[in-house]
Parts: sequence; structure tokens; C-alpha cells
Amino acid sequence: MYNNLITVVCFFLLHLLPISSMAQSGITSGKYHTNSEVQQLLLKIQESHPSLLKLHTIATSPGGEAVTVIEIGNSKEVCPAIFVGANFEGDIPFATEGALGLAKMLVDSAQYTVGIKWYILPLPNPDASKGYFSKIRYGRKVNDFPINNDVDEALNEDGFEDLNGDGWITRMRVKDLTGSWIVSNKDPRIMVMADVKKNERGEYKLYSEGIDNDGDGEYNEDGEGGINIGIAFPHLFPKNNKEAGLWPGQTPEVYGIMKFIYDRPNIAMVYTLGSSNFCLTPPKTGRKGDPGSEGIKVPPRFINQLGADPARSYTMNEVIELFKPVVPSQVEVTPSLVYNYFGLGAALNPMEDDLKFYARLSDDYKKYLKTKGFNTETVDPSPEKDGSFELWAYFQLGVPSFSMNLFSIPKVKEEKKSEKADEPTVKKEGEELTDKEKALLSYSEREYDKKGFIPWQKYTHPTLGEVEIGGFIPYLESTPKPGMIDSLLNVQLPWLLQLSKKLPVISFASNKITALGAGVYKFELFIENKGLLPYPTAIGERDKQPAPLVVVLDNDTEILEGLKRTPLGRIGGNQVKKLTWLIKTAQNKTITVKLESTVFGNEVKQIKIAD
Repeated sequence: MYNNLITVVCFFLLHLLPISSMAQSGITSGKYHTNSEVQQLLLKIQESHPSLLKLHTIATSPGGEAVTVIEIGNSKEVCPAIFVGANFEGDIPFATEGALGLAKMLVDSAQYTVGIKWYILPLPNPDASKGYFSKIRYGRKVNDFPINNDVDEALNEDGFEDLNGDGWITRMRVKDLTGSWIVSNKDPRIMVMADVKKNERGEYKLYSEGIDNDGDGEYNEDGEGGINIGIAFPHLFPKNNKEAGLWPGQTPEVYGIMKFIYDRPNIAMVYTLGSSNFCLTPPKTGRKGDPGSEGIKVPPRFINQLGADPARSYTMNEVIELFKPVVPSQVEVTPSLVYNYFGLGAALNPMEDDLKFYARLSDDYKKYLKTKGFNTETVDPSPEKDGSFELWAYFQLGVPSFSMNLFSIPKVKEEKKSEKADEPTVKKEGEELTDKEKALLSYSEREYDKKGFIPWQKYTHPTLGEVEIGGFIPYLESTPKPGMIDSLLNVQLPWLLQLSKKLPVISFASNKITALGAGVYKFELFIENKGLLPYPTAIGERDKQPAPLVVVLDNDTEILEGLKRTPLGRIGGNQVKKLTWLIKTAQNKTITVKLESTVFGNEVKQIKIAD
């Protein structure tokens, strides 16, 4: 009886309270919101909590929609902040609901706003988000910025047409001897590329559903809009993709986001709600062209100066050892110094030291989900895209950047077939369906009454002749039914609140003063980081971003050795760092030491000199 009571209470706390708190915040749950509704909801929350919340309109989209950031936290002192952005590509409305849900939780959970500010951007791409609510859906990702995708004399002249009138833009398949596609013999609904190595020959061509309006032989290549906000940021900007624009920040939404963040140097961590998932899977490595920390060749002009061997490659640690004898003793040789001194170029892959905390927190997140009974046997999250917000935040802001996709299709559990040792193994011919295809087909049948895949239907096309129209419906993979919103968010969003507790917490630990005679003292100062995450990250140290912490001695102290303003450098999670000066001053003199930071604010300590 007692155990049953505990179970009921735990269920109430885990499931009913979060939903109740959402209702208290004035947000209607269990539905997807248009940008107009999002703006109204944000105003309603702000009016209910005027001392805790502020709204910032940071841009107006090309389609005339407001792009709004909600600021949560009433601290008037400088303190670290977390920026949360959601649904940058506009085709994941569930991510927008996640951002709203996080705002609800913060409003109702004061402990997560003590000493921390939050900036939440629920919908940076409102023009594209209209696609989910339109009568005809095609998974729109671009805004209303006028882009001539096919580089002719007209704009937006070849968009999508719903030829079969079902409200979805899917695919067209047409038989063609020069095609590259065949029907899978595992499932006739799925099209696969012909494999010439297996002596397969293509039988079909695939197009998106529509008409060649401009007669150029292409279908739907110049539809409405625009620029895809989700791939229009500076890091690895995909310059050959017209949907990214001509340069990063060309469209007002991206420019407004970057300006807002750069104007707030106290932003110490970034969350992205979308399609990738750094919480579950650390950022990918292996991009070519990155000098990395292995195989570094010392440039010829530095060979003699460093006493290096021109014929060999060095690790980063070996290069640092080469530098130490030739730099002043008070200068800390870091990877950042090496990269900049050698001119090794921009980083393309995450730094090894940063991958350590990503891996640790990924393991912690999996354990957390397991305790909640949350299924992680799902289709793998999409890899982060070049030009994405989450990559820009990590590589160019230099802060921990965590992304989360809040919904993924469950994988199909394969039944294990018993095999007898004396029975020969027969290998079936034909292309196997991918895990993703199997999962989507199963999900369509189970959750959408088989309507998540439009069966191939014949249609007489004005230019292609007889075609078949069908395929998976847009938004199937990324957007759960509205009735699932609350249950999914109530499990996953609290992890982001827990992550906020991993921020660096940097302050004075202790000090030691040793009298050397004649009024000269050795002054040792110990600075500690009580948080789990380092400051800055390894990539931040390399990029000199964000601003360093600086230890300042007061102007009346005569410094014989050391600097009046000493950059602290990188300090790891749960670590202590020591700084040392030789000073000359009178006994019983009180010196002032200040720890300056644009992220954590300033801390001042008075230290009395005594024998």
C-alpha cells in the first residue's frame, strides 16, 4: 500500500505538475502555434511577470513577421546568461513549442533564474513556419527574402503544385530509361538508387510534385522565398547553396540574432532546439582541412627560432614545449597562441578537450532518460549542418553549444530468428530498407492510420505524361501529433535546466603571502572553478572568445614581477589555478585584488599584508 502511494505521488510530481505550471503561465499546451499566436503568448507571459521578463524585438522578417527574444531573470548585476534558439529552419514547429515550454518552466522555477539570465528565441524563421499551417504543406524552410534560385529573369515563378489535391507536396516518379531509381523489392512503396555494381539499371526518375511552370526542364526549383535561417550563419557558411543567401547575415533575422548576442558578452552557453542533438551525440569530427592538434608542421620562418626539425610533424603538446624556452616566463603558452602565431587557420572540428565534456554529459543524459523510461532506440538525429546556429555558437562564440531534437521516430525492433547450425545461410537479394525507412513506414501505419505515406497514384502530367504521385508526407519525421507535445517536453526539457547548473562558477579560493625581506613579498593567489564546464572552452581559448577573466592588483602596489592586469587563462571544471607576483609594499598594507569578467561580473577582495 505504501509503495503504491509513493508511486502515485511520484507520477503526480513528474507528469501533472509540469502541465499544471504551463497552464499557470498562461500558455495553452497541446497544440502548435503560429507566429502571431507566439507573439501574443509572449506578451501575456510578460504582462503576468513584468519584473521577471522583458521582450526584445530583434528583427522583422522579409514577410513582415516579428522576431522576438524573451529575456527571463531579474538580476541587475552582471551574470552569466544562456541563449536558447529554436526552429531555425522553420519546419520543426515542435522545437518552437519546446522553447515556449522551457520559458514556462523557468517562470515557475525560480531556482534556475538565480544568478543566471535566459534569452529564449522561440521562432527565428516565422516566414518559413507558415508552411506548417498552410492548406498545402511541403516542408518549407525558407523565408520571404526574394531569391532567384534558378538565375533567370523571374522570381518565384516555379513553385509547388498539389496535383492530386491531397494537401501534401510529395514526390512524382516517372518511368524513364535514363533514370537512376528502381522500386525496392523489399517494399514497393520505397524507391532506391540502382546499384550498378549489382548490375542494376535505373527505371525511374523522381521529381517533387508540381509542374515545370517556366519550361526550363526543372520542377519547383524556384518557389516562394527565400533564405533558410538555419544554414545562414558564418561558420562553414554554404556559399554554393542559394538558400543560404549571398553572405552570412544577409537576411535581417540572422543579422538581428548575431547582433543581439554580440551585444551581450555575458552569454556563456547556447542551446539549440531543432534537428541535431549534441546532448545525445557529441558534435561530429573528421572534417578535412583542419590542422587539429596532431601532425603540425612548424612553418619554415620559425624553424631556427624554435629549434624545430623541418622534416617532422609535431603534436600540439610538443609545439608548446618548443615555445616555452623562447617566451617570457609570465606568458602562458596555450594552443590558442600556437594557432595564431603559426597562422594555422580556422578550426573545422571540435577540440579534443571539449569533446571530453560533451561525451561525459552525453552519457549523463542517456542515464537521465533511462531513469525516466524514455525510449532512446530511435532514428539517429540529423547531423549538424554547415552554416547552422549550433556550429556558429560553438566555433565562433567559443561557448558550450548544446542542441536537442525533441522528437525522433522510434526504430523498428527486429525479431530475432533462430538459426540452426546445420542450416545454410541464404542471403536475400535486393536492397535492404534503411532503419529510417522502416521506422517511418511503421510509424505511419501505427500513428497515422497508414496516412503518413501517400500511396503511389497514377496522374496524367501535362509535360511528363503518365506519372505516379506519392511518398512520405512532409513533417512526418519531425513533428509529433499535438497530443504528444506535453509528455515529450516534460521529460526532456528538465535536462536543459540541469545543464544550466554545469556552468563555470569562478571565484577567489585562497591566497598565500610569503615575506622575503626588505618589504618584498611573494603573493600567491588561488582562483577556483566550482562548475563542471571549463572557462573558456578549448575552442574559446583558441578563438580568444569570449572575453578572458582578468585579475587586477590595485594601483598602489609596486609589482616587481608579474603583471598589474593578468589574464587568468583557461581554467578547467572543478579546478584551481594559481597566479604569482613579487610585490614590494609596507607591512600591514591592504591590497585590493579584483577578478574582472564580462560574463560573471566583478569580484573584489581585500588582502592584508603581514609577516
